[in-house]
Amino acid sequence: MTTTGAPRPGTAAWWLAREREPARQRRRRSLTLDGILDASMALLDARGAAALTMRNVAEALGCTQASLYRHVRNREELVTLLVDRAVSVASSVPPDNADWAEKAAWSARLFREHLRRHPGVASLLRGTERLGPNSLAGVEYALELFIGAGLGPRLAYAAASSLATFVIGSVHFNLGLDAQDPEESRHRRQLYRSRDAAAFPLLVQHAEILADVGSDDQFEAGLNALLTGFRALIEHADVTRD
Repeated sequence: MTTTGAPRPGTAAWWLAREREPARQRRRRSLTLDGILDASMALLDARGAAALTMRNVAEALGCTQASLYRHVRNREELVTLLVDRAVSVASSVPPDNADWAEKAAWSARLFREHLRRHPGVASLLRGTERLGPNSLAGVEYALELFIGAGLGPRLAYAAASSLATFVIGSVHFNLGLDAQDPEESRHRRQLYRSRDAAAFPLLVQHAEILADVGSDDQFEAGLNALLTGFRALIEHADVTRD
């Protein structure tokens, strides 16, 4: 809850309250929530999360902040709605001929690439509140995938959440710095080689290889580990099914 007693944007209580409230009066017919979210995404992509303020969005739209408040009460609401809209890409339909693991991997890679193209969105994701309409569509898709593969609903939900958390975390970890950049890789190689071999024997010994391990390598290793773990859970579904 917020200090005013209203539900915090993004919580289940907030989404429920938003569905129940009457349509807000909109004096300026040309200003829509979709238009506000479009302008917010463009601002986020161009200038980053710090620039995503109600004032800047109003300036981009050529309207007053008061006009924005008829659609969203504050920046926190704006971010909540923007993030929910941005994650809808994860609900895209994978190839029909793929099995559950291939579909999960396909969706995870698609979501990661989307976040990498929009790093400002990634910086706003907390990974804990996926309760908006687009987010719930993604949860429904993931539940269908994992329950269909043989997991009970509790483990299916946990698996879906852990996969989403992994994707978001993998993008967060490499925001602004990735060993796939040749210059960064060169400097890492130099850094590792220059360490005291007695204190860091493995870093020094494997400097050449380690410096070239980029975010794609890290992501694929983690994704494969998660899917391998999910397969093990499915094989013991008779024990884990709720």
